[in-house]
Amino acid sequence: MRKNSKSLLLFSRLIIAIFMVSFIGCTLEDEELPLPVPLAIDATNVTINSFTANWNAVNGATGYQLDVSVDNFATYVDGFENLAVAGNSQDVTGLSEKLTYQYRVRAVSSSQTTDNSNVIQGTTIEMFLTKQVRVQAAYDATTVAFRFSWKSQKKLYPTGSANVGLNYPGQFHDMLQHNGTSFAQAVSTARLQEDRVTFMIDKFEGGIANFAAAGCAVVCHQGVGGLGTFNAEKHLLTTNKLDFWHWRGHRGGPSGYAEDTYVDQTARQRDGQGTSPTKFTRTGGDRFREDQAAFASGTADPVLVDRFPRFVFNKGKNVGGVIPRYFIANGSTLVTDQYTGLPAIKDVTKNTSLLVVYQDRTFDPVDKVNALDLGYLVWVGYDIATQLPAHLRPGDVAYDDAAFTVWKNWWAVESGIAATPGVAAASTAAKAKLTEVHAEWTGSGNKAMVARGIGFIYNSDQHDISSTRSYDAAKNEWTVILKRKLASSSANDADLSGLPGGTKYSFSFAMHDSGAGSETHDISTPYIVAKDAGANTIQALAVSNVNSANWSIVPVMETNWVKQALMPKYTMDWLKSGSHAGAGSVGTTNCATCHTGSNSLTTTSILQ
Repeated sequence: MRKNSKSLLLFSRLIIAIFMVSFIGCTLEDEELPLPVPLAIDATNVTINSFTANWNAVNGATGYQLDVSVDNFATYVDGFENLAVAGNSQDVTGLSEKLTYQYRVRAVSSSQTTDNSNVIQGTTIEMFLTKQVRVQAAYDATTVAFRFSWKSQKKLYPTGSANVGLNYPGQFHDMLQHNGTSFAQAVSTARLQEDRVTFMIDKFEGGIANFAAAGCAVVCHQGVGGLGTFNAEKHLLTTNKLDFWHWRGHRGGPSGYAEDTYVDQTARQRDGQGTSPTKFTRTGGDRFREDQAAFASGTADPVLVDRFPRFVFNKGKNVGGVIPRYFIANGSTLVTDQYTGLPAIKDVTKNTSLLVVYQDRTFDPVDKVNALDLGYLVWVGYDIATQLPAHLRPGDVAYDDAAFTVWKNWWAVESGIAATPGVAAASTAAKAKLTEVHAEWTGSGNKAMVARGIGFIYNSDQHDISSTRSYDAAKNEWTVILKRKLASSSANDADLSGLPGGTKYSFSFAMHDSGAGSETHDISTPYIVAKDAGANTIQALAVSNVNSANWSIVPVMETNWVKQALMPKYTMDWLKSGSHAGAGSVGTTNCATCHTGSNSLTTTSILQ
């Protein structure tokens, strides 16, 4: 009995042991093992605006969560926070060029989410020009923007000068430098010209005759003079008006200035909508200032004896800080040689001594200036008005008393010196200021230069057009964005409101830069701007806001401009003459229709 009891006990214990093993085994099988943390690996397929994020697959994972950031996960790229991904890679799109990003990933199962993986960091590819100019277009509900990128050309003239063969931005239109007798501009072959971009736009269908086919040849390059008779030939042969956008890198200073203009049967006009422009007018305005001559010889004051120009910088004017000098300065150093001093200035945003706006010839009290009118000081100090333009000279047949009154009252406030010639206090103050200006020049060894022309303190605006610009010294590359309402209030502007609906527009542009003959003026063949892709088309992209558009995702058209050898011929007269094999096609087809391959008009680049 006892033996049987022991056997029964052993058997019972065996059964219990087997049951326990079975129970424990079932528990281990039912309990899910911990998921390993995934290992993120380097991105692939990196472009200017995208990449593919990659990581190793995790056994037991049913999916993954991806984070992408550009500030170490303080914020996340839109759409890429906890993004559910089924596989072990994901395309990340909508980025900007040359953007440093970070990504990490987590493995997910039905009941687990792992810790973050290691972080992978990389940079999207930088966009480089493959041709001479890149053009892009974008629009939102109300506004359209055009973006141009191009390299500043190598300077070719004058032979033997320090800047020949170098690339630097055309920040300065020209300088006045004393020649021993007076301040005078450099001869044409020795001038520093400006980087500029212009374009004209019109409806592709139902627009100005021949513009869609021949572009610039219809407007600026027509008549026997062609390009050589610049102003005389800048007009249409019809009564139409052609919308003309213009950006200039400088005129006397690094400014970045957009002009809203149009071309009619007479000339290129500023779009004043029947009134004077809100900034400065070209006729009798900036062209007058740009070509300002030295004072006539005089003996009343050293400024007259040494024949200064009428306008110099006003270093007492407060525009983002007091202007440091009357004369061109690179930091604290006066620039004394335009070919070595000016090319050394690479940063076009910090030269506060160069931000200058000269006074309007007919004077606009609304427009603020950042220059000192030495003619006013001479008038107050010595009661001499002969140094002033005719409309400001009392007694002259062209004298305008109303303009003179506004002029003298405004300068009294601007200079802090009363407009009272013959009154001792005002006369003494005016003479003291003239002495100060002269002393600064002589203190530089009589070598310092004065800007010939204008440098607007405004970043860009005129009428309906505004702009932004940047210059990349490492790449020697300008980027300029011009913006305007799709439909402006001006009858002189092309109505671009049809762009979102599919309307096509003819588009021709020109680049201006220093080079052969002291200035090159490089034109394009005609293109199309439209929201849809097509041959010879700048495809405009719809964006939520053009002011914050990611230009890395906007379609790019890169092209060359018309080769230099053709420039003197590129006129409507020549295109329709017997000298042009395609004369019969002009007005019915685009240049690019016939000029393909080795017959292309852009096969030779001046930059090559």
